[in-house]
Amino acid sequence: MGKNKKIKLMIIITMVLILIDQVTKIMVQMMYQNPLQKGILGITLIQNTGMAFGLNSGNTKNIVLTILVLLIVINFIRRQKDKLDTKTAVSISLILAGGISNLIDRIMRGGIIDFIKIENFAIFNIADCYIVMGWVLFVICLVKFNKEMVGGKNCEKQ
Repeated sequence: MGKNKKIKLMIIITMVLILIDQVTKIMVQMMYQNPLQKGILGITLIQNTGMAFGLNSGNTKNIVLTILVLLIVINFIRRQKDKLDTKTAVSISLILAGGISNLIDRIMRGGIIDFIKIENFAIFNIADCYIVMGWVLFVICLVKFNKEMVGGKNCEKQ
């Protein structure tokens, strides 16, 4: 896949994922004012002004930190776009979608809308899932790339 097609794919994936996250947050706000718990999984609507797991709650520096992380990821894309494989592009799209969608919440709602509750663990949202899945996939791609380089597959071509 050409580099322009990969960038277009990343933009489309990112936009669709942001839309899905924002729609789910709106739906939960409209439909679930009272907590709903079925086994270990439930829906509990909260507004998180902190970082992951509510850490650093109420600190407006969280917006700056989120923007900084997003700019680092975007700069990585800009510098590596010729070398990006499809899996890495998808992983970065997941990270961007989650970060941008949570940033939209911070700016438009004053905090991130969290609603997925796992009993005795945490309350989070779909964007948080995107971020975690994106970073896990990204690390897997990096480990695989490094193994190929050390294994000699790519070194022989030099």
